[in-house]
Amino acid sequence: GRGGMGHVYLATDSRLSRDVALKVLAPRLAQDPAQRERLRREARAVAGLTHPGICTVYALEEIGDEVVVVTEYIEGRTLREEIEAGQRPSAELLLETTQELATALSVAHAHGIIHRDLKPDNVIRRGSGRLTILDFGLALVEPRDGEPDASPRVTAPGVLVGTPMYMAPEQV
Repeated sequence: GRGGMGHVYLATDSRLSRDVALKVLAPRLAQDPAQRERLRREARAVAGLTHPGICTVYALEEIGDEVVVVTEYIEGRTLREEIEAGQRPSAELLLETTQELATALSVAHAHGIIHRDLKPDNVIRRGSGRLTILDFGLALVEPRDGEPDASPRVTAPGVLVGTPMYMAPEQV
């Protein structure tokens, strides 16, 4: 897959005999130290979350100048693909979808993580019907109570990040 920040490849973890997803920065961003740090932060933040509605991070690897995030591979369809299929969901499915997303986001928020780019492309419905939130690359990670903010922010104040069509009006 391809997004604004990078590429995701399907790979096989030969040691554990499982499919995984490898997320790397797009070539135009790979040489930017701030972008590499953003990817590292995404991996560290999400690795601390355990919830079936949030994609699991298995590892953070650095190979030469490349930063690679290894996550679970999730087979399914994104909400974008569901929308583009043109089939109207039932009221029951819409309610279930909303509840699952709200529950997963509440877990992230409880850990001080704000996604900042939640959109249909970043949510996948597994074959079982369960939803999983992907791509925390633009997440804002707040320090926990009593903890100093050990790492400066990658995004400068006043800089717009995310997909404008899915941003809160006050953010735009």
